[in-house]
Order: sequence, then structure tokens, then C-alpha cells
Amino acid sequence: MLEELLVVREYAHGEIVISHLDEDRDVFFVLDGLVRATLYSRHGSEVGYRDVGPGDVVGELAAIDGAPRSATVEALEPARLGRLSAAAFRKLVETRPGLNAILLEHLTAQIRRLTERVFEFSTLRVRDRLIRELLRLAEATSVHEGRAEIRPAPTHFELATRISSHREVVSREMSAMAKAGLVEKRQGALIILSVTELSATQASQ
Repeated sequence: MLEELLVVREYAHGEIVISHLDEDRDVFFVLDGLVRATLYSRHGSEVGYRDVGPGDVVGELAAIDGAPRSATVEALEPARLGRLSAAAFRKLVETRPGLNAILLEHLTAQIRRLTERVFEFSTLRVRDRLIRELLRLAEATSVHEGRAEIRPAPTHFELATRISSHREVVSREMSAMAKAGLVEKRQGALIILSVTELSATQASQ
């Protein structure tokens, strides 16, 4: 039923799906590819706070509260998204009780993630924030015999936007972790050589 209501469109790498403070209220379902919700400061500094992949939704906040868009959403790679009007989205949620529970769980998960990040930004050093972000990326991929392969490897700039830091600082910390035998870049992937050791390094700070 939902598929029949969606207007499907393909987005190129780097194409804007939603612009910060836009007045439209449509909801987007990611069918293929990856998009990122980002905020930019007046000076152009970028803070990426949420990556959205297949099966997830973006733009739901504006559909719920009617306020302007809270972030810019950009395609990180070629992506295919289904667009649903705010009115149709609200009608589905109101008429199908099961969707209410799914939406509540989705929003609760977002709040938990943002609460965790606020704590990290307020209390942890860049190295600790970076390690926690690498561990989150490891959790999202398969871990085999204690090793995790993150593919494609995030750039140092991308990692910096995720942890509210600068590329140069992240590059220095990643170099130190590589020398310590914790991470390795190979054939377009970032290899965490021992998730346990990386976690222990963070926990010992």
C-alpha cells in the first residue's frame, strides 16, 4: 500500500534532497543508497549528524510538527528515494495503529543517539569521540574474528563532521591509531584490526 503512494526519484551523488529551513513537509523513504542529514554554520563548517540508508525515513519531523526543515539532506552516493506528502504520511500514522508504534520507536532511537552525541561533544576529547564513532561504524558492519571492515572507508573530513572536529585533528589521530596497530586502510576499506582493543583504548581514557 505504501509503495503505491510514493513518488520515486533517483538522486545523484552530492544532490540535495532537502534544504535546511525549507517550508515543504514531505517525507522521504530511502529505497536504495545513502543520504546524510547535515547542518552548516554561518562560516561553512559542516556537522553531519545522521546517515540514512535503505529502509529508513527522513523528513518526518517537519511532517509531524509543521516547522521548517531542521537540516539539509544530501545524497552521499547515487540514491533512490520515495516521496510521500505530509498529509498522506499523517493519515497513514493516524489510521494504522502499527505505524504509530514504529514511528515512536524510530523517534526514540533518534533521541537516544542525539543524547549520546551531546554528551560526547560536551565531555570527551576528540580522540575518544573518534574512537566511539569508529566503534559505531563497526557495529553497523560485520565483525569477523574481532575485525571490522568499513567499506567504503570514510574520509577524514567525513569523520570530522560526524564528531564535530577538524580534518587535520582527525588525520593526526587516525595516523596515531594506525601506528598503534588498531586501524588500517586497505583497498578502499577502513579495517579495524581489533574491535576489542580499540574499545579498550577508548575506555581507558
